[in-house]
Order: sequence, then C-alpha cells, then structure tokens
Amino acid sequence: MATKTRVLIIIAVVMAITVVLLVTRHTGPVGKLRAAFSAEFLTRPDEYEGLSNQYGFSFLSPPLNMDIGLMYKAVADGAVDVICAFATDGRIPAYDLFILKDDKGFFPPYYAAPLIREDTLDRYQVIEEILNRLGNEISDETMQRLNYEVDEEGRKATEAARNFLVAHNFIPADAKPGPGSAGRIVIGSKEFTEQEILGEMMAIMIECNSNIEVERKLNLGGTMICFNALKAGDLDLYPEYTGTALVNILKYDVISDPDKTYKVVQEAFGKKYGLKWLKPFGLNNTYTLTMRRPHAEELGLKTISDLAGYINE
Repeated sequence: MATKTRVLIIIAVVMAITVVLLVTRHTGPVGKLRAAFSAEFLTRPDEYEGLSNQYGFSFLSPPLNMDIGLMYKAVADGAVDVICAFATDGRIPAYDLFILKDDKGFFPPYYAAPLIREDTLDRYQVIEEILNRLGNEISDETMQRLNYEVDEEGRKATEAARNFLVAHNFIPADAKPGPGSAGRIVIGSKEFTEQEILGEMMAIMIECNSNIEVERKLNLGGTMICFNALKAGDLDLYPEYTGTALVNILKYDVISDPDKTYKVVQEAFGKKYGLKWLKPFGLNNTYTLTMRRPHAEELGLKTISDLAGYINE
C-alpha cells in the first residue's frame, strides 16, 4: 500500500473517531443523558428518588454527585447534560440554560421569607414592619441578577444587597446603622450565595431603619444547622423556604399551591416551635432540571415528561 494511501486512511480513521467522540460528548447514545446532582438532591427522598418515581424514569448511568457550584459550568461545557438547578440562580441566563417545565408539579414552591423567633418580635416589634416592606419585592429575575453579580462578577453579597435596597428606595444612599441602643439581634443564613444576600438585606434594613444592633452569622451551613440554631435562640431570624419547611423540616407531603404551603408552615411553626413567618420576599427558589438550551431544543425537550419519554425510548 502506498504511503499516501496509508496517510489518507489514517486521517480518515482519526476524523471518524473524532466525530464519534464529539457526538458522544454532546449527546451520548440514544436515551443516554448524563446527569449531575448535588448530594442533597441525590439523598433526599423528596428530590431525585421521588422525582424519578413520579415521572417514571431513571438515568441509564447513575447521576454524578457534584458540588452545586460546579454543575452549571459542567452542563454549559457539555461535560454533563442535565443538572438540578435552583430557579433563581444567575448562571441559568448567563450560560443560556433551559429549565424543563415541571409539568406534573412535583417540586413544592420554595418561596423565601424571614423566619423569626416570636420572643424576638415581642422585644422588637418594629422588625416585622421593617422586613415586611420587602414582601413580594424580589422577583425570580431580580434574584438571578443579584446571585450572578456575586457568583460571577465577584461583587460582595453586602454590596449587592445594599445596592438593591438603595435602587428601590428602601434606604437612602447615605444610610448608616443606628447606634444600637435598642438592643441586639443575630441574623443567620445558610451556606450559599442567595442566602447570604437575603441575610445581608435583612440586616441592612433593620440596622438602617431602627436602633437595633445586628450581628451577622451568615453562611452557617445547611437547613438543620440554621433551624436548630434558631430554635435554640442562637439566632433570632434567618431566611427560609416554604418548601424546605414543609417537606424537609415538618416532613409533610408536597403541596403545590404556594399560598396553602405558606399557610400550613406558618401555622405549624407557630404551634410547634414558637417561630413566625413574615411576608415572603417574592422569589421562588424551587429546584429545577436544567439543560443547555440548544441541546434541549435539538432533542425536542420542553418538560420533565419529555425528558422521561426520551430516556425511556
């Protein structure tokens, strides 16, 4: 065989292998999509396990356990195809990702609201009026933008929170904390960006609209760390989600109606724990299944039912 012919054959083989690798990387075998989920999403029965049962599907390859901060880049780069994402994460629009519609209403509403000790409100009644001014003022899109400013643009959470409050006339641009002569409270948050921003918003609102001193204990950890600290009195308030309270703390069945969910958790937390829910901020940070937009369009996937049908083909 001539040298030229052998070279052409080698080139053809290399090109063929390259094409196969590229196709496999971006689409995988028919029905085989690679998923990456957070540890919490994988282990909680009300998340991946319950979702799989309700929609009747299971990924051919077990989903990877991946840190939530890495999943967005992984799916955007094509390393995986499906991730569990939070609806208010700023990386969804930044990476042009597509949220599959939860057409069977599996995920409960996760509306964020201040959760506060009733004895704290007894001492500082002004807090309720101050924080309720934020009720329904922070949309999903607004929270996406604030999260993006911190996660991708490197802005400090306190700066993003304060800029929002000034821009929407909740505080003047030159607002400063009061002298703290009325007493002191402790505000906490879970360990992710959105929680830190919401914690800072609450702290700044209280500091700049009262004489209450605020100590911050932000980025404490997961749900139960913050919740137990609140019950014990180590925290006075922190931002919590109605869906988390309903399913993860109270262990109740999912309720898809957001108003009913709020009413149920409000009544239960008051009776069982002496805690009060103030007005929700407006944002619904529910879980989603999210893909690259061009990939979802290529496969014709718009809903989680579409995804289940594709996997089960």
